[in-house]
Amino acid sequence: MIDHGDGRGRSDDAKLYLTTLLNSLTLASLYFIVASGFTLVFGLMRNVNLAHGSLYLLGAYLGWMVGDATGSWLLAVAAGFVSAAIAGLLMQVTIFRWMQGQDLRQTLVTIGLSIVLADLMLAVWGGKTYQFDPPGWLYGATKLPFVRAYPTYRLVLLATAIVIGIGLWLFLNRTRIGMMIRAGVDDRGMLSATGVNVQLVFATTFAIGAGLAGLAGVIGGTALSIAPGEDTRYLLAS
Repeated sequence: MIDHGDGRGRSDDAKLYLTTLLNSLTLASLYFIVASGFTLVFGLMRNVNLAHGSLYLLGAYLGWMVGDATGSWLLAVAAGFVSAAIAGLLMQVTIFRWMQGQDLRQTLVTIGLSIVLADLMLAVWGGKTYQFDPPGWLYGATKLPFVRAYPTYRLVLLATAIVIGIGLWLFLNRTRIGMMIRAGVDDRGMLSATGVNVQLVFATTFAIGAGLAGLAGVIGGTALSIAPGEDTRYLLAS
């Protein structure tokens, strides 16, 4: 960058740096939302779910269908969360419930499941690229200090990731259900002996983690796009 002697070169460099920094933070925010669900399932419950990226893509596709049919972005977000949560709940009840502690078996089964889901989604939605249109109040740009304008939606994405992070911390550390989840991971037998339905607690946790993946699918499909292969990309990022 050439400095014209009046500071314009350094000013342009600073704006470019800040814009690049915001781009990195907002993309990291999207990865964080996907990874937060993966953390609940893998990091906390010790369930190796390598189909987590498929839940992201499934939530994105089904959210897109609802959004396209209703014209409501908020309904699309809700549909993405609920559809992925239901899929995750079915996975917990039919697969992980019977493979607790069997890491290798969980890995192989969920890899196979992710391949099947990828092929099914390709058959239903094809190889096209889809994208959500954000609502009017999220469309456009916001003026920031040292940056002329930055997409409003990306700023909301960053704020959403922060809210989800704080919310999950409060949920796990400040609520009765969160304490039961942590207790069940440490000593399932003792928690069950106190009268708590451990399977219900774990199924709920798995559904929340899967729902976050579907939620991220709609949010990511608005910021970027939805296409085959995104499941693997976000799984690796998680």
